[in-house]
Amino acid sequence: MSLLFRHLAESFRKPDHWLYASWLDVITKYRKNALGLFWIFFPPIIYIWGLGLFFRAIRGSAVPEEAGFLAHIGFGFIAFRLMSTVVMEAGNSFASYLPYIHEGHLRLTDYVLRPLARSVIYFLFAVPLLVIVLVGDAPILPMGMLGALVGFLVVLVNLLLYGTLLAFIGARFPDVNQFFSSVMLAMFLITPIVWFAKDAPADTVHGMLMRANPFHHLLAVVRGPVLGEPIEPMTYAYLGVMTAVGLVLASIVYGRLAKRMPAWL
Repeated sequence: MSLLFRHLAESFRKPDHWLYASWLDVITKYRKNALGLFWIFFPPIIYIWGLGLFFRAIRGSAVPEEAGFLAHIGFGFIAFRLMSTVVMEAGNSFASYLPYIHEGHLRLTDYVLRPLARSVIYFLFAVPLLVIVLVGDAPILPMGMLGALVGFLVVLVNLLLYGTLLAFIGARFPDVNQFFSSVMLAMFLITPIVWFAKDAPADTVHGMLMRANPFHHLLAVVRGPVLGEPIEPMTYAYLGVMTAVGLVLASIVYGRLAKRMPAWL
């Protein structure tokens, strides 16, 4: 067993350092605010009913009966926020916990899991709002819930693998952390969140950009089964290759660089 998977197994056996600590991070962030945890719900509300209604009005009669558009944008925003938060925070995973590393806590998977766990907590808080918009705006496919759950697990596995790679890159080259934040803005624009994937045919430039975008495929396997949106066969092949490559790279990089990483900080 590689060092990465050995450390992951230990992290899941002893989740107090990353799971409980991530929950505390979320709670303490809002403790001093007058509205407390309400601020967790505020961004999804703004994006779903604010941007959702705005963009639906812009589309107007171009698409008759835009049924499911609020559900489409709500699901897209919540899932994309989960992914983008991990990407933007992964580069600082090790630097943020430098004192623990210098004290000898060298199970680095704990630090990679913390931003992932925080993002999942925010996602779970947003689920009730997503249920409301699904019930009110789109027909739900009950059998699709199982497919969405499998897709969600694929998303989490990839975020863990590539979050590990980004953590080492960010530790070695701190300047790239600003690059990650800038890239995610561009990814948002070419991911079908406020528009439908069918609006980007494969033979167009924006269609090719969308299909080259990993976040489009990760989002499709979570949102598509529930809302009944078609998933291209290319998506399954793309994610299969992406997961396999991430598995190999994360295992090699972690095994070779885990002991050197503290010297970079």
